[in-house]
Amino acid sequence: MRKFFTSTLMILTLIMNAAVAQESAVDEGRQMIREARLEIVRSELRLTAEESAAFWPLYTTYRRETDAIQDRYAAMVKAYMRRYENAELSDRYADELMETYFGIKDELLSTQKRYLPRFRGILPGLKVARLFQLENKINAEIDARLAQEVPLMETD
Repeated sequence: MRKFFTSTLMILTLIMNAAVAQESAVDEGRQMIREARLEIVRSELRLTAEESAAFWPLYTTYRRETDAIQDRYAAMVKAYMRRYENAELSDRYADELMETYFGIKDELLSTQKRYLPRFRGILPGLKVARLFQLENKINAEIDARLAQEVPLMETD
């Protein structure tokens, strides 16, 4: 199992490299990441047939909501990259960017908190914790790749 997870995270890293390198590949890369995420959760969560029947409809709804939030995050990053490349950064834009960034992060956390009791209602605590660990590991891998590829703002 660990080998599958590691291999899939490596694939996610390659996808992110391509997506960040070419803006046109972002949407395709994001779809591949969504599919890889499903495979990781499917493989690593080890649900019983009964758990699976209750889990997947809820998880699909959860992912639809979190994907919409993460789509706004991706749009924010793409807009930043365009502005960075065109030397169109300003203090005002930086303030707007930080408000958007923290709003997105707050909304994602609120969504996770809202779904936590619903997942607890259908899965044992260890599996719920494992689900959120998996989600967080995947998101951390994506964020780490973005942190390496997205340039810092120039202050002078």
